[in-house]
Amino acid sequence: MGGLISEIIPGSIAEEIGLAPGDELLSINGEPVGDLIDYHYHCEDDYLELEVRKPDGEVWFCELEKYVDEDLGLVFSANVFDRIRSCRNHCLFCFIDQLQPQPRRSLLLKDDDYRMSFLEGNFITCTNLTDADYRRIAEMHISPLYISVHAVDPILRQKLLGRRQPAEILLTLQRLISLHVTIHAQVVLCPGINDGRYLMDTIDALYALHPGVETMAVVPVGLTRFQKNPELRLFTPQEARELIAMIEERQARYLAACGSPFVYAADELYVRAGLPFPPAARYGEFSQIENGVGMAARWLEEWESLRYDIPLQPPPGRIGVVTGVSGAAVLRAAVEEIRAASGANLELLTVENMFYGPTVTATGLLTGSCLLHAIDGSRYDRLLLPANMLKFDEDIFLDDMTLSQLADQLGVALQVTEPTPAGLLAGIFGEQDCD
Repeated sequence: MGGLISEIIPGSIAEEIGLAPGDELLSINGEPVGDLIDYHYHCEDDYLELEVRKPDGEVWFCELEKYVDEDLGLVFSANVFDRIRSCRNHCLFCFIDQLQPQPRRSLLLKDDDYRMSFLEGNFITCTNLTDADYRRIAEMHISPLYISVHAVDPILRQKLLGRRQPAEILLTLQRLISLHVTIHAQVVLCPGINDGRYLMDTIDALYALHPGVETMAVVPVGLTRFQKNPELRLFTPQEARELIAMIEERQARYLAACGSPFVYAADELYVRAGLPFPPAARYGEFSQIENGVGMAARWLEEWESLRYDIPLQPPPGRIGVVTGVSGAAVLRAAVEEIRAASGANLELLTVENMFYGPTVTATGLLTGSCLLHAIDGSRYDRLLLPANMLKFDEDIFLDDMTLSQLADQLGVALQVTEPTPAGLLAGIFGEQDCD
Protein backbone atom coordinates (compact mmCIF):
# COMPACT_ATOMS: atom_id res chain seq x y z
CA MET A 1 0.00 0.00 0.00
CA GLY A 2 1.26 3.46 -0.86
CA GLY A 3 0.39 6.95 0.22
CA LEU A 4 -3.08 8.21 -0.64
CA ILE A 5 -2.80 11.79 -1.91
CA SER A 6 -5.40 14.12 -0.38
CA GLU A 7 -4.21 17.46 -1.75
CA ILE A 8 -1.94 18.91 -4.43
CA ILE A 9 -0.23 22.22 -3.65
CA PRO A 10 -1.07 24.72 -6.42
CA GLY A 11 1.90 25.54 -8.67
CA SER A 12 3.89 22.54 -7.44
CA ILE A 13 5.78 19.88 -9.39
CA ALA A 14 3.00 17.41 -8.58
CA GLU A 15 0.42 19.66 -10.23
CA GLU A 16 2.69 20.19 -13.22
CA ILE A 17 3.07 16.44 -13.91
CA GLY A 18 -0.66 15.79 -13.56
CA LEU A 19 -0.99 14.18 -10.14
CA ALA A 20 -4.33 14.68 -8.39
CA PRO A 21 -6.12 13.96 -5.09
CA GLY A 22 -7.13 10.31 -4.96
CA ASP A 23 -3.90 9.12 -6.60
CA GLU A 24 -1.70 6.72 -4.63
CA LEU A 25 2.08 7.08 -4.52
CA LEU A 26 3.51 3.55 -4.58
CA SER A 27 7.27 4.00 -4.90
CA ILE A 28 10.09 6.48 -5.45
CA ASN A 29 13.13 5.35 -7.45
CA GLY A 30 11.93 1.78 -7.06
CA GLU A 31 11.69 1.99 -3.25
CA PRO A 32 8.24 1.35 -1.75
CA VAL A 33 6.77 4.26 0.20
CA GLY A 34 5.21 3.14 3.49
CA ASP A 35 5.05 6.41 5.36
CA LEU A 36 5.94 10.09 5.33
CA ILE A 37 9.49 9.25 6.44
CA ASP A 38 10.06 7.17 3.29
CA TYR A 39 8.57 9.94 1.19
CA HIS A 40 10.83 12.71 2.50
CA TYR A 41 13.92 10.49 2.60
CA HIS A 42 13.65 9.34 -1.01
CA CYS A 43 12.59 12.78 -2.26
CA GLU A 44 16.01 14.16 -1.32
CA ASP A 45 17.40 13.04 -4.71
CA ASP A 46 17.38 15.50 -7.58
CA TYR A 47 16.19 12.84 -10.07
CA LEU A 48 13.04 10.88 -9.21
CA GLU A 49 11.04 8.11 -10.79
CA LEU A 50 7.57 7.97 -9.27
CA GLU A 51 5.20 5.02 -9.46
CA VAL A 52 1.62 6.25 -9.03
CA ARG A 53 -1.66 4.36 -9.13
CA LYS A 54 -4.66 6.34 -10.38
CA PRO A 55 -8.15 5.80 -8.88
CA ASP A 56 -9.16 3.66 -11.89
CA GLY A 57 -6.22 1.30 -11.27
CA GLU A 58 -3.98 2.62 -14.05
CA VAL A 59 -0.33 2.87 -12.97
CA TRP A 60 1.75 5.85 -14.08
CA PHE A 61 5.53 6.07 -14.13
CA CYS A 62 6.71 9.68 -13.90
CA GLU A 63 10.30 10.86 -14.32
CA LEU A 64 11.33 14.30 -13.09
CA GLU A 65 14.27 16.44 -12.11
CA LYS A 66 14.19 18.95 -9.27
CA TYR A 67 16.37 20.82 -6.81
CA VAL A 68 17.53 18.66 -3.91
CA ASP A 69 15.51 20.61 -1.32
CA GLU A 70 12.47 21.19 -3.56
CA ASP A 71 9.21 19.67 -2.39
CA LEU A 72 6.91 17.84 -4.79
CA GLY A 73 3.79 19.48 -3.38
CA LEU A 74 1.99 16.35 -2.19
CA VAL A 75 -0.24 16.22 0.90
CA PHE A 76 -1.21 12.75 2.12
CA SER A 77 -4.30 11.57 3.96
CA ALA A 78 -2.16 10.07 6.75
CA ASN A 79 1.43 10.14 7.96
CA VAL A 80 1.71 6.35 7.99
CA PHE A 81 0.44 4.67 4.83
CA ASP A 82 0.27 1.11 6.12
CA ARG A 83 -1.23 0.03 9.44
CA ILE A 84 -0.08 1.90 12.55
CA ARG A 85 1.49 -0.47 15.05
CA SER A 86 -0.80 -0.81 18.01
CA CYS A 87 0.34 -1.27 21.59
CA ARG A 88 0.42 -4.86 22.86
CA ASN A 89 1.10 -3.87 26.44
CA HIS A 90 -1.55 -3.73 29.15
CA CYS A 91 -0.42 -0.70 31.09
CA LEU A 92 -1.66 -0.42 34.65
CA PHE A 93 -2.78 3.17 34.04
CA CYS A 94 -3.73 3.10 30.35
CA PHE A 95 -6.08 6.04 29.76
CA ILE A 96 -7.73 4.36 26.79
CA ASP A 97 -8.76 1.46 29.02
CA GLN A 98 -10.45 4.05 31.26
CA LEU A 99 -12.72 5.46 28.57
CA GLN A 100 -16.48 5.18 28.66
CA PRO A 101 -18.12 1.95 27.43
CA GLN A 102 -18.29 1.84 23.63
CA PRO A 103 -16.33 5.02 22.88
CA ARG A 104 -15.75 6.36 19.38
CA ARG A 105 -13.74 3.75 17.49
CA SER A 106 -10.90 6.15 16.65
CA LEU A 107 -10.31 6.73 20.38
CA LEU A 108 -9.45 3.07 20.89
CA LEU A 109 -6.24 3.16 18.82
CA LYS A 110 -3.30 2.36 21.12
CA ASP A 111 -0.42 3.68 19.07
CA ASP A 112 3.02 2.23 19.83
CA ASP A 113 4.68 3.05 16.50
CA TYR A 114 8.15 4.59 16.38
CA ARG A 115 7.25 6.33 13.12
CA MET A 116 4.40 8.21 14.80
CA SER A 117 6.75 9.05 17.65
CA PHE A 118 9.09 10.77 15.20
CA LEU A 119 6.39 12.35 13.05
CA GLU A 120 3.91 13.47 15.71
CA GLY A 121 5.71 13.26 19.06
CA ASN A 122 3.68 10.29 20.32
CA PHE A 123 5.21 8.33 23.18
CA ILE A 124 6.21 4.70 22.61
CA THR A 125 7.39 1.92 24.91
CA CYS A 126 9.99 0.42 22.48
CA THR A 127 8.77 -3.07 23.38
CA ASN A 128 8.07 -3.90 19.72
CA LEU A 129 11.23 -2.56 18.03
CA THR A 130 12.93 -5.09 15.76
CA ASP A 131 16.48 -5.24 14.41
CA ALA A 132 15.09 -4.03 11.07
CA ASP A 133 13.58 -1.02 12.86
CA TYR A 134 16.92 -0.14 14.41
CA ARG A 135 18.62 -0.39 11.01
CA ARG A 136 16.02 1.90 9.45
CA ILE A 137 16.23 4.36 12.32
CA ALA A 138 19.99 4.58 11.77
CA GLU A 139 19.84 4.75 7.96
CA MET A 140 17.16 7.44 7.82
CA HIS A 141 18.34 9.39 10.88
CA ILE A 142 14.97 9.06 12.59
CA SER A 143 15.36 11.38 15.55
CA PRO A 144 14.10 12.50 18.03
CA LEU A 145 11.96 9.76 19.54
CA TYR A 146 9.59 10.14 22.50
CA ILE A 147 9.79 7.18 24.88
CA SER A 148 7.65 6.10 27.83
CA VAL A 149 10.12 4.87 30.44
CA HIS A 150 7.97 4.96 33.61
CA ALA A 151 10.69 3.12 35.58
CA VAL A 152 14.18 1.82 34.84
CA ASP A 153 13.76 -1.15 37.17
CA PRO A 154 12.85 -3.99 34.75
CA ILE A 155 10.54 -5.77 37.19
CA LEU A 156 8.66 -2.63 38.13
CA ARG A 157 8.43 -1.60 34.47
CA GLN A 158 7.05 -5.08 33.71
CA LYS A 159 4.26 -4.43 36.20
CA LEU A 160 3.55 -0.94 34.90
CA LEU A 161 3.38 -2.11 31.27
CA GLY A 162 1.45 -5.28 32.12
CA ARG A 163 3.97 -7.58 30.44
CA ARG A 164 4.80 -11.20 31.14
CA GLN A 165 8.56 -10.69 31.18
CA PRO A 166 10.86 -8.07 32.75
CA ALA A 167 10.77 -4.92 30.61
CA GLU A 168 14.27 -3.48 30.40
CA ILE A 169 14.69 -0.02 28.94
CA LEU A 170 18.23 1.21 29.63
CA LEU A 171 19.89 -1.07 27.07
CA THR A 172 17.29 0.01 24.52
CA LEU A 173 17.98 3.68 25.20
CA GLN A 174 21.73 3.11 24.97
CA ARG A 175 21.31 1.34 21.64
CA LEU A 176 19.23 4.18 20.24
CA ILE A 177 21.67 6.78 21.50
CA SER A 178 24.51 4.89 19.79
CA LEU A 179 22.56 5.40 16.54
CA HIS A 180 22.57 9.17 17.21
CA VAL A 181 18.92 9.28 18.26
CA THR A 182 17.88 12.05 20.64
CA ILE A 183 15.36 10.86 23.21
CA HIS A 184 12.67 12.69 25.15
CA ALA A 185 11.51 10.44 28.01
CA GLN A 186 8.43 10.45 30.18
CA VAL A 187 7.42 8.85 33.45
CA VAL A 188 3.71 8.51 34.16
CA LEU A 189 3.89 8.64 37.93
CA CYS A 190 1.57 6.56 40.09
CA PRO A 191 1.60 7.34 43.84
CA GLY A 192 2.93 4.45 45.89
CA ILE A 193 4.05 2.48 42.83
CA ASN A 194 6.83 4.12 40.79
CA ASP A 195 7.43 7.27 42.85
CA GLY A 196 9.79 7.72 45.82
CA ARG A 197 13.11 5.93 45.48
CA TYR A 198 12.02 4.34 42.19
CA LEU A 199 11.55 7.78 40.66
CA MET A 200 14.89 8.96 42.04
CA ASP A 201 16.61 5.92 40.52
CA THR A 202 14.89 6.58 37.20
CA ILE A 203 15.91 10.24 37.14
CA ASP A 204 19.52 9.34 38.01
CA ALA A 205 19.72 6.64 35.35
CA LEU A 206 18.24 8.81 32.61
CA TYR A 207 20.37 11.81 33.52
CA ALA A 208 23.44 9.55 33.22
CA LEU A 209 22.44 9.18 29.53
CA HIS A 210 22.19 12.95 28.95
CA PRO A 211 22.48 14.52 26.36
CA GLY A 212 21.33 11.40 24.50
CA VAL A 213 18.27 11.54 26.72
CA GLU A 214 17.68 15.26 26.28
CA THR A 215 14.64 15.77 28.50
CA MET A 216 12.55 13.85 31.00
CA ALA A 217 8.96 14.66 31.98
CA VAL A 218 7.19 13.57 35.15
CA VAL A 219 3.47 13.35 34.43
CA PRO A 220 0.92 12.44 37.12
CA VAL A 221 -1.32 9.50 36.36
CA GLY A 222 -4.70 10.45 34.92
CA LEU A 223 -7.77 8.63 36.21
CA THR A 224 -11.36 8.66 34.98
CA ARG A 225 -14.48 7.55 36.84
CA PHE A 226 -14.41 4.35 34.77
CA GLN A 227 -11.09 3.02 36.11
CA LYS A 228 -11.41 0.13 38.56
CA ASN A 229 -7.84 -0.59 39.71
CA PRO A 230 -7.68 -0.16 43.51
CA GLU A 231 -3.90 0.41 43.34
CA LEU A 232 -4.30 3.67 41.46
CA ARG A 233 -5.01 7.04 43.03
CA LEU A 234 -4.20 10.70 42.45
CA PHE A 235 -1.48 12.69 44.16
CA THR A 236 -2.66 14.78 47.08
CA PRO A 237 -1.85 18.51 46.92
CA GLN A 238 0.83 18.03 49.59
CA GLU A 239 2.40 15.12 47.69
CA ALA A 240 2.38 17.22 44.52
CA ARG A 241 4.15 20.07 46.33
CA GLU A 242 6.80 17.72 47.70
CA LEU A 243 7.31 16.16 44.28
CA ILE A 244 7.72 19.56 42.63
CA ALA A 245 10.19 20.64 45.31
CA MET A 246 12.30 17.54 44.60
CA ILE A 247 12.16 18.09 40.83
CA GLU A 248 13.03 21.78 41.10
CA GLU A 249 15.98 20.94 43.35
CA ARG A 250 17.20 18.52 40.69
CA GLN A 251 16.64 21.13 37.98
CA ALA A 252 18.86 23.62 39.79
CA ARG A 253 21.58 21.00 40.19
CA TYR A 254 21.45 19.92 36.54
CA LEU A 255 21.28 23.49 35.26
CA ALA A 256 24.53 24.26 37.06
CA ALA A 257 26.17 21.05 35.86
CA CYS A 258 25.15 20.90 32.19
CA GLY A 259 23.17 24.03 31.36
CA SER A 260 19.83 22.20 31.15
CA PRO A 261 17.14 21.57 33.78
CA PHE A 262 16.70 18.11 32.15
CA VAL A 263 13.74 16.93 34.27
CA TYR A 264 10.38 18.71 34.24
CA ALA A 265 7.12 18.43 36.14
CA ALA A 266 3.96 18.46 34.06
CA ASP A 267 1.71 21.51 34.34
CA GLU A 268 -0.96 19.34 35.95
CA LEU A 269 1.27 18.82 38.98
CA TYR A 270 1.47 22.59 39.54
CA VAL A 271 -2.32 22.81 39.27
CA ARG A 272 -2.69 19.95 41.73
CA ALA A 273 -0.21 21.55 44.12
CA GLY A 274 -1.79 24.99 43.86
CA LEU A 275 1.59 26.49 42.94
CA PRO A 276 2.40 29.13 40.30
CA PHE A 277 3.74 27.91 36.99
CA PRO A 278 7.48 28.33 36.35
CA PRO A 279 8.63 31.04 33.91
CA ALA A 280 8.78 30.13 30.23
CA ALA A 281 12.59 30.41 30.24
CA ARG A 282 12.71 27.30 32.44
CA TYR A 283 11.46 25.13 29.57
CA GLY A 284 14.11 25.86 26.94
CA GLU A 285 12.81 24.72 23.56
CA PHE A 286 9.53 23.36 25.01
CA SER A 287 10.45 19.88 23.77
CA GLN A 288 7.62 18.23 25.71
CA ILE A 289 4.92 20.86 25.39
CA GLU A 290 2.52 18.40 23.72
CA ASN A 291 2.94 16.27 26.83
CA GLY A 292 1.50 19.05 28.98
CA VAL A 293 4.91 20.32 30.06
CA GLY A 294 5.33 24.09 29.76
CA MET A 295 2.04 24.67 27.95
CA ALA A 296 0.84 27.04 30.68
CA ALA A 297 4.15 28.90 30.79
CA ARG A 298 4.13 29.45 27.04
CA TRP A 299 0.51 30.69 27.13
CA LEU A 300 1.36 33.16 29.89
CA GLU A 301 4.48 34.31 28.05
CA GLU A 302 2.46 34.97 24.90
CA TRP A 303 -0.18 36.77 26.99
CA GLU A 304 2.48 39.03 28.47
CA SER A 305 3.33 40.27 24.96
CA LEU A 306 -0.35 40.94 24.12
CA ARG A 307 -1.80 42.28 27.35
CA TYR A 308 -1.10 45.90 26.39
CA ASP A 309 -3.07 45.50 23.16
CA ILE A 310 -6.44 44.90 24.83
CA PRO A 311 -9.02 47.09 23.03
CA LEU A 312 -10.44 49.74 25.35
CA GLN A 313 -13.98 49.51 23.97
CA PRO A 314 -16.13 46.65 25.28
CA PRO A 315 -17.50 44.12 22.80
CA PRO A 316 -21.29 43.83 22.64
CA GLY A 317 -23.27 41.31 24.66
CA ARG A 318 -22.58 38.92 27.47
CA ILE A 319 -19.67 36.57 26.77
CA GLY A 320 -18.71 33.35 28.53
CA VAL A 321 -15.19 31.94 28.15
CA VAL A 322 -15.41 28.17 28.62
CA THR A 323 -12.50 26.21 30.07
CA GLY A 324 -11.67 23.21 32.22
CA VAL A 325 -10.26 23.22 35.75
CA SER A 326 -6.63 23.17 34.58
CA GLY A 327 -7.29 25.80 31.93
CA ALA A 328 -8.86 28.11 34.51
CA ALA A 329 -5.58 28.23 36.41
CA VAL A 330 -3.99 29.75 33.29
CA LEU A 331 -6.83 31.94 32.03
CA ARG A 332 -8.23 33.41 35.22
CA ALA A 333 -5.91 36.42 35.54
CA ALA A 334 -6.03 37.21 31.81
CA VAL A 335 -9.83 37.20 31.68
CA GLU A 336 -9.99 39.48 34.71
CA GLU A 337 -7.49 41.85 33.10
CA ILE A 338 -9.47 41.96 29.84
CA ARG A 339 -12.66 42.68 31.75
CA ALA A 340 -11.05 45.45 33.78
CA ALA A 341 -9.32 47.12 30.82
CA SER A 342 -12.18 47.00 28.31
CA GLY A 343 -15.30 46.93 30.45
CA ALA A 344 -16.36 43.73 28.69
CA ASN A 345 -19.30 41.79 30.13
CA LEU A 346 -17.08 38.75 30.36
CA GLU A 347 -17.15 35.66 32.59
CA LEU A 348 -14.76 32.74 32.88
CA LEU A 349 -16.80 29.52 33.02
CA THR A 350 -14.85 26.72 34.70
CA VAL A 351 -16.50 23.43 33.80
CA GLU A 352 -15.90 20.22 35.74
CA ASN A 353 -15.77 17.01 33.76
CA MET A 354 -18.89 15.05 34.67
CA PHE A 355 -18.45 12.74 31.68
CA TYR A 356 -15.05 11.26 32.63
CA GLY A 357 -15.22 12.39 36.25
CA PRO A 358 -13.99 15.47 38.17
CA THR A 359 -10.47 14.04 38.44
CA VAL A 360 -10.05 14.71 34.70
CA THR A 361 -9.24 18.42 34.54
CA ALA A 362 -7.89 18.99 31.00
CA THR A 363 -9.98 21.39 28.92
CA GLY A 364 -9.56 19.27 25.79
CA LEU A 365 -11.31 16.34 27.49
CA LEU A 366 -14.54 18.22 28.20
CA THR A 367 -17.54 16.95 26.26
CA GLY A 368 -20.72 18.51 24.98
CA SER A 369 -22.68 16.92 27.80
CA CYS A 370 -20.28 18.47 30.35
CA LEU A 371 -21.04 21.92 29.00
CA LEU A 372 -24.76 21.21 28.75
CA HIS A 373 -24.78 20.10 32.38
CA ALA A 374 -22.81 23.09 33.72
CA ILE A 375 -23.87 26.14 31.69
CA ASP A 376 -27.11 28.11 31.60
CA GLY A 377 -27.06 29.36 28.02
CA SER A 378 -29.76 31.96 28.67
CA ARG A 379 -27.28 34.05 30.66
CA TYR A 380 -25.03 34.69 27.65
CA ASP A 381 -25.17 36.05 24.12
CA ARG A 382 -22.27 33.87 23.04
CA LEU A 383 -19.85 31.35 24.45
CA LEU A 384 -16.20 31.00 23.43
CA LEU A 385 -14.94 27.42 23.20
CA PRO A 386 -11.28 26.52 22.53
CA ALA A 387 -10.75 24.42 19.42
CA ASN A 388 -9.05 21.62 21.36
CA MET A 389 -12.43 20.58 22.78
CA LEU A 390 -13.40 19.37 19.31
CA LYS A 391 -12.14 16.66 16.97
CA PHE A 392 -9.31 18.16 14.92
CA ASP A 393 -11.11 17.69 11.59
CA GLU A 394 -14.76 17.87 12.66
CA ASP A 395 -17.04 19.93 14.94
CA ILE A 396 -17.74 17.06 17.32
CA PHE A 397 -17.00 16.49 21.01
CA LEU A 398 -15.62 13.33 22.62
CA ASP A 399 -19.16 12.20 23.52
CA ASP A 400 -20.13 12.52 19.82
CA MET A 401 -22.33 15.56 20.43
CA THR A 402 -21.91 18.03 17.57
CA LEU A 403 -21.28 21.74 18.00
CA SER A 404 -24.62 22.59 16.39
CA GLN A 405 -26.49 20.16 18.66
CA LEU A 406 -24.92 21.78 21.72
CA ALA A 407 -25.75 25.29 20.46
CA ASP A 408 -29.37 24.27 19.88
CA GLN A 409 -29.72 22.72 23.33
CA LEU A 410 -28.00 25.59 25.15
CA GLY A 411 -29.85 28.18 23.09
CA VAL A 412 -26.77 30.36 22.66
CA ALA A 413 -24.27 31.13 19.89
CA LEU A 414 -21.04 29.12 20.16
CA GLN A 415 -17.77 30.48 18.82
CA VAL A 416 -14.69 28.27 18.44
CA THR A 417 -11.37 30.00 19.10
CA GLU A 418 -7.73 29.03 18.92
CA PRO A 419 -6.47 28.07 22.41
CA THR A 420 -3.93 30.91 22.47
CA PRO A 421 -3.91 34.44 23.92
CA ALA A 422 -4.32 35.87 20.42
CA GLY A 423 -7.23 33.50 19.81
CA LEU A 424 -8.87 34.56 23.05
CA LEU A 425 -8.64 38.27 22.20
CA ALA A 426 -9.83 37.69 18.64
CA GLY A 427 -12.79 35.69 19.93
CA ILE A 428 -13.80 38.36 22.42
CA PHE A 429 -13.29 41.45 20.29
CA GLY A 430 -13.81 40.12 16.76
CA GLU A 431 -12.69 42.58 14.11
CA GLN A 432 -11.33 45.13 16.57
CA ASP A 433 -7.56 45.64 16.49
CA CYS A 434 -6.04 43.03 18.80
CA ASP A 435 -2.58 42.86 17.24
